[in-house]
Amino acid sequence: MYGKGKTAIESEEQQKRRWQIELEFVQCLSNPNYLNFLAQRGYFKDPSFINYLKYLQYWKEPDYAKYLMYPMCLYFLDLLQYEHFRREIVNNQCCKFIDDQAILQWQHYTRKRIKLINSVQENAAAAAVAQQQQQQQQPNQQQQQQQQQQSNGGSIMAPNEASTVTGTEAANPQQQANLQNGDSSCSTQASQQPQQQQQQQQQLTQRESTQAQTQGSTVSQQQQTQQQQQQQINGLAPSGTIKLELN
Repeated sequence: MYGKGKTAIESEEQQKRRWQIELEFVQCLSNPNYLNFLAQRGYFKDPSFINYLKYLQYWKEPDYAKYLMYPMCLYFLDLLQYEHFRREIVNNQCCKFIDDQAILQWQHYTRKRIKLINSVQENAAAAAVAQQQQQQQQPNQQQQQQQQQQSNGGSIMAPNEASTVTGTEAANPQQQANLQNGDSSCSTQASQQPQQQQQQQQQLTQRESTQAQTQGSTVSQQQQTQQQQQQQINGLAPSGTIKLELN
């Protein structure tokens, strides 16, 4: 790995050497006491040194930051870009306060990170459980709706069918009117069917009664004719009813 930038004078070994030096120097910036030392020696007032600090910002790129063992140095490198921080770091009390805060951060960093990871995992698990519950409830709700519609005597239509029906109804209002008229005629026919059935039953009963009467009259006539024939045979028939045929 080489440092950022290359001059015509440097060889590959010199570039490697410069990269190692810059890596060590950038990681030293993570120590507030070292920053206090540089400020008291007047390095932060030198424009060339300030430009050098600007040049070292390439260590924030992922290709270079992966070699850092103390990533806190990048935070202090950003702070050193401000003149106000370079002026205040000269104060020993400011340096002591920053050092104490850095130590507390290192002590509690692992615990805070574990809590953060656990909270993220718990939220992800809760979201997955909620999605599963919703997926399980959807078919139950659909079944309940179907049962309600069946109990109410309504027909169930799929979403695609419903969309096609609405589209055809909107595109063809005449067909919709015809359908409405057909529905009304069907309803009137359905209401007239029981009346027609009653009339047919009445006609059947009348026919049966008339047939029974005609059968009774024919039976009585036959019986009378049979009685007359028997009387003629026995000679008991009256003189007015007997007719002799002479050849």
